[in-house]
Amino acid sequence: MSAGKTTAATVAGEHSRLIRAIQAGVPFVERPFEQLGAELGLGESEVLAGLHALSEQKILREISAVLEGTALGYDSALVAGVVPHDDVERIAKIVSAHPTVTHNYLRNHHYNLWFTLAVPREMSLEQTLDILARESGVPGFHPLRRTHTFKIGVNFDPETRKNASTVVAATAVQPVHVGEREARLFRALQVPLPLTRRPFDEQAQRAGVEADELLRFARRHLGGAIRRYVGTLRHRKLGVRANGMVVWRAPEEQVEALGQQLANAPEVSHCYARNAIENFPYTLYSMVHGPDRESCYEVANRLADATGIDDFAVLFSEAEFKKVRLRYFLPELDDWWHARTA
Repeated sequence: MSAGKTTAATVAGEHSRLIRAIQAGVPFVERPFEQLGAELGLGESEVLAGLHALSEQKILREISAVLEGTALGYDSALVAGVVPHDDVERIAKIVSAHPTVTHNYLRNHHYNLWFTLAVPREMSLEQTLDILARESGVPGFHPLRRTHTFKIGVNFDPETRKNASTVVAATAVQPVHVGEREARLFRALQVPLPLTRRPFDEQAQRAGVEADELLRFARRHLGGAIRRYVGTLRHRKLGVRANGMVVWRAPEEQVEALGQQLANAPEVSHCYARNAIENFPYTLYSMVHGPDRESCYEVANRLADATGIDDFAVLFSEAEFKKVRLRYFLPELDDWWHARTA
């Protein structure tokens, strides 16, 4: 390395407090970076300079809304498939072309292709999976729907390179009426926030409304249809190079208690209960992260000792085919659906 060369690790270290802050939440105010700066003892210009540096180093992926699909009339699932290893690339490309497939990975298991999918209920998740299976030439894909949500949230510490998120109590989210105007507002909030002094002015212009209306709408739905408004990171740039999906076989009557216990572990970023599928009896899912696979195994083994669950598996991603933030109300999704069902 040449002297003076700027690296992602250097930039992350210089802006560690800012990294933690944007993962916790970005406020819905006219000048959000001024308010963040006040909380951190920094000026608005310093915050913006830091965010630009993080973006240039590909550490900061984006700042945008994480929407709650169930409130917006969407059905979603984690999906597992068994595909021939010598045909994975072709099949993954077909799956990834679906507009609302957001994460698509090859994992080290008999069920080797794993992806997430969300569609409006009128499109039918099962019918969508049948279409994808037919186009891929595989017998079928298997949806694993959430039955409980125990924890959602990543907060990577740039210094320890570990997740340290805390449990936020899950609350029932009421359905939201989404007309054409509401859809435009949600669309504006789910695209990356510009790194400017008054970024919501640009988002409002995109929606064809005044910034005050957009911000009032956003604040009204925060904690409901808008689950969070946060910065997301490319965790590998922070040295967090491994993530393991730890799946647990839990007695049905203990799923809720054990799920809450797993969620309380700071190393766990996401924790759900899901339905079992054929030859895959696991119903609890927890995501753990670390600098390498060994560290993920260590966390999984500690969690196994703490919960008393002795039947578990750690599934690692061996290839990443797609990883994007889920966007709702996409015209291209309508196009995909109508081209195959008309």
